[in-house]
Amino acid sequence: MGEKRLAKPQLRDLHLSRVRKNMGIMLTVSALGGLAFKLLVSDVYERKFEEFYKTYDAEASLKKMNEAGLMDSYKG
Repeated sequence: MGEKRLAKPQLRDLHLSRVRKNMGIMLTVSALGGLAFKLLVSDVYERKFEEFYKTYDAEASLKKMNEAGLMDSYKG
């Protein structure tokens, strides 16, 4: 009759072929995760720092700390 035989399973180098496949998936996912972290966390953090230091006045901050008595070496 017309019975079809099942194809033989790959037994030789099965582990090696699976590792290659999983390494490709792992590298892709980790690269996408790293890119997402850079764009969504690091760049946002850096922009906030830049915006803060655009308007930051170090002299005014030092004066405020001196007036509050936080600087022991200040003799004003």
